[in-house]
This record gives sequence, C-alpha cells and structure tokens, in this order.
Amino acid sequence: MRKLSLLSLCIVITVALLGITASQAARKETLRITCWEGYADAAIVKEYKALVKAKYGIDVDVQTHYPTDQDEFYQAAKNGTADLISPPADLAKTPRFNCFQQGNFLLSEVDLKNIPNAQKMIPFFQADQSLIHKGKRYGVPYNCGPYGLDYNTEMVQEPPQSWNVLWDPQYKGKYTINNNFCKCNIWITALSLGYRYDQIFDIEKLDRQKVQERLNVLAQNAYSFWDGSAKPEEFPKLALATDWGFAAAQANQKGGKWMVAAPKEGGTAWIDYWCITKAAAKGTKKKLCEEWINLQLSPKAQAAVVKKQGVSPVVNLAEGLVTPTERTLFHVGDNDYFKTVAIWQVMSEKTEKAYAEMWETAKATRKK
Repeated sequence: MRKLSLLSLCIVITVALLGITASQAARKETLRITCWEGYADAAIVKEYKALVKAKYGIDVDVQTHYPTDQDEFYQAAKNGTADLISPPADLAKTPRFNCFQQGNFLLSEVDLKNIPNAQKMIPFFQADQSLIHKGKRYGVPYNCGPYGLDYNTEMVQEPPQSWNVLWDPQYKGKYTINNNFCKCNIWITALSLGYRYDQIFDIEKLDRQKVQERLNVLAQNAYSFWDGSAKPEEFPKLALATDWGFAAAQANQKGGKWMVAAPKEGGTAWIDYWCITKAAAKGTKKKLCEEWINLQLSPKAQAAVVKKQGVSPVVNLAEGLVTPTERTLFHVGDNDYFKTVAIWQVMSEKTEKAYAEMWETAKATRKK
C-alpha cells in the first residue's frame, strides 16, 4: 500500500513537472522577419521583446534576414521561411510574383483591430490600395521614400533642378546609381526626356530607342552601381547619387553634407509595407506579427524612420520628435506632397521584361 502511495506521488510529481515544461515551452515563440536592413534594428527588437513578454508572457526570439533584392520577399512568403516581410507596395500584384493566386495566397489578411496605430496614418497612406485585394487588407504601410537624387553640398553648390544633372559632363564618374531595381533608371531617364508619370510605367508609351540611347550614357558615366542600398562609404568621393534615402542619412551621420534634390520633372516613390505571410496566418504567431506592425507605427518608431533611415514616415509626428528641418526635408505629415510623386505601379510582364533588357544593354555598353 505504501509502495502504491509512493508510486502515485511520483506519478503526480512527474505529471506536474511535465506540465511546467510544457507551459514553459508554450511561452516561447520565434518570429522570423525578412526585411530591408535597418527596419528591425536592435532598439526596436529589444522594445518588441519586452512588450511581448509583458503583454503575453512570451519569450520571443526575433530572427532577421536582410535581402538585397525584392525577389527574396516573394521567396520567403512562397517557401514559408518568414512570418513577416517588408516588400514594396507593388510587389504582391506584380505578374511574375502574384501573391494572390486563386487558392494559394502567400499573404495573410491583417486585422486592423489589433493594429490601433494604423489609425494614425495620414489620409494618403490610409487610402492606398496597393495591398487591398477583393476588399481585404493584406499589409500596412510602414514608410515611404523616393528613388531620389541626392547631392553632396561640398561638391555641388546649388541644388540640382533636374534629373538632367546626371548627364552633365562635369559629373562623369562622380555619381552612383542602382543596379538591381533597374526599372528606376528607366523611369528617371524617361522623366529627363520629358515623359509624364502616366507614360513611364508602360514601354508601349515610350520611344524605346530614344530612351535606350540616353540610358546607355547614364550607365557608362556612373562611378558605380549598387544593389539593395547605396554604399555610404563611397559618398565622400561622389557629387551625386540616386538613393532610397538610407545611404545619405548614414553618410551624414559620419560627417557628410548630403541633401535631397527636388527635380522639376518629379520622381517616383515607393511605399514599403509590413505583410504577414501565410506561414503565420493564425493563432498566437499572427497576433505577434500584428503587435510588431503596431509597434512600428508608434510615434517613436516612426521618428526613427526619419532619423535613422532618412525617409518619410506614414504617420504625422508631434513637435519635438523630429526637427523642423527633418519635418520639411522628409515631408512629415505632408499629405499633399505625396500626391505629387509617382508611387510605384504594377507593370505588365512585357514592360518588366523590356526594362530589364534595356538595363542589361546599357551595362554592356559600359564594358566596351
């Protein structure tokens, strides 16, 4: 009888220990994020982990991967290797990616009730339809920036007024341009030739030969090409650069004196979204993803978009979070400004293919 009692006690203790172990395991989660570098820095990850621990009692391990090309966002969503991604707004509906194939959606619908900070977005971003599919939302805007024209005020005395400055002989070998988002180079080349916003996203509306000839010169005279983001370490020796804003901000943190020009022809701008992949479509994981997005739309995080990334936040910010100069330079809360730029649009497969071919041709002339 005593042996039976001891056996029963052992069983009870074992079950209790197993219960504790299971409970501890249940309080651990891993959040996998594929995002542009700088979007998940140490400060925001630390704040997020503390928030999740306090609110849910969960120890969350945040694992990040920084891509150099937007194709990696698609692959991460397709293969289920990320729970959160930060793609440009046009990616999900681009024909070669198409995240909304019938019966095989790669993204999860977001619940704005779990993202209250989304209500703080300025009207332009609230109204953006890029990640709305059949009336449902599959992502939330995070930041916005141009394929911009930066200039070194120590080498360029007056702010450039036109994209044509890139073809000015005095700046031959003194500028850097993007390589892997080659469509951006066709867009600015077309703008420099006088084409309008409603023409630059369609090869059928351009004189291909005319644009090609000018694009060739743009490639030939560049000091360097960059993938992902421009290289701030090159900026001290350059006069001009195309940039998302990140590299100029980093160069200025090291003593550079770079500014962003406002070409009279206008320019294109991207909106990066936070999207939840099908891999985190439900349950606790999805809730944790929505907590991440909500934190990224907080005033503190959106101020960091300005100060650390050198681009525009999607929410307005109170006085004191950014300087008056930053407010003006990065159009903080300036709803009307965003109506004046050409937000990246989904292009046809024919246009995508043509632009890729044109850029390869331009690079080939550089080698001769």
